[in-house]
Amino acid sequence: KEANRPMPNKGDHGLGNEKFKPVVPWPHVEGVEVDLESIRRKNKAKNELNHHGGGDIKQQNIIQRQYLTFKPQTFVYRDPVLRPGVLGNFEPKEPEPHGVVGGPGEEAKPYVLGPDYKESIQASIKEFGFNMVASDMISLDRSVNDLRQEECKYWHYDENLLTSSVVIVFHNEGWSTLMRTVHSVIKRTPRNYLAEIVLIDDFSNKAHLKERLDEYIKQWNGLVKVFRNERREGLIQARSIGAQKAKLGQVLVYLDAHCEVGINWYAPLIAPISKDRTTCTVPLIDVIDGNTYKIVPQGGGDEDGFARGAWDWSMLWKRVPLTKREKESRKTKTEPYRSPAMAGGLFAIERDFFFELGLYDPGLQIWGGENFEISYKIWQCGGKLLFVPCSRVGHIYRLQGWQGNPPPVYVGSSPTLK
Repeated sequence: KEANRPMPNKGDHGLGNEKFKPVVPWPHVEGVEVDLESIRRKNKAKNELNHHGGGDIKQQNIIQRQYLTFKPQTFVYRDPVLRPGVLGNFEPKEPEPHGVVGGPGEEAKPYVLGPDYKESIQASIKEFGFNMVASDMISLDRSVNDLRQEECKYWHYDENLLTSSVVIVFHNEGWSTLMRTVHSVIKRTPRNYLAEIVLIDDFSNKAHLKERLDEYIKQWNGLVKVFRNERREGLIQARSIGAQKAKLGQVLVYLDAHCEVGINWYAPLIAPISKDRTTCTVPLIDVIDGNTYKIVPQGGGDEDGFARGAWDWSMLWKRVPLTKREKESRKTKTEPYRSPAMAGGLFAIERDFFFELGLYDPGLQIWGGENFEISYKIWQCGGKLLFVPCSRVGHIYRLQGWQGNPPPVYVGSSPTLK
């Protein structure tokens, strides 16, 4: 019967259930399901004893603690408007300037080194997973190609967008790939929406990621911050730490440490969250070649290159084309579309909503599986996960020959399957 009691009304600390959506059981504690029925039985005698004379208030408090409530949507935001032929209000009015005029890798063109560099290239791939020799020769502010659909240029967005903290976790990352990620965010994000860039150093031991990094980021006068873990926490828990350290932005935007954001990437990604705080958005992820740094669209998907995230019975990530039903439900080619799951490395989520979901499960360690866990929680807790065709972000995938970053000894085998 306790389960049928009403939630606290409007007079109970403003926690009226009509103000919240949705109200769901708290999903886990340390990765273990909470048995709400046993909690109710445990308190049943006390509840009946206190039923008269203030018992109802105590019982309501117990029920409130057993449930997760989401804050109401209070931010007012108008839907984006597509005006064919009229350049969007967030679109750049001039072509993007080169980092170095005519320099290597500008406009994301491939930069190929000769055979004289073969040994040094192989050594850098073994250590970092990428051709750092070529990367170090390419400007940190290089220009990129525009891989968006033409229609993306004509979307007009309400300028009342939420602000963001961009969180980047790294462990022994190469200098230029990490810094190019930071530079691209600063170069292509409207400054009034970029609250901060939070770098989480997950116990790196490379010299260039210590004092050199501390000195380098001073040029941005506090916009870029670095926090260092006292032990190797792994990508998953380091992201949760990043959420706790990032306090200025209304939205958390997670990027891997080897990315380049595309032209007008911000407004399309943040607009759906500004409209509905329980929405999580994912940009379309393009491929940056780890050898030449050419940027190309990711393979798979439908004729437009659009795909949804899924998985097989081995919990391996898959990209599948949009269904006919999903396509027919969309009014325009480039509006965001739903996806069951995300790849996990690049996404945006309202900060408070992420905390209401419990961040990442603390039982998940190092890397792998967190993309499914957060996707499940978003959908099962009343939110939605959208892929955003007009927000493009390039990502470098590790090359064959990389020695990897072995997990610390306190982490067991197969963290993904666990």
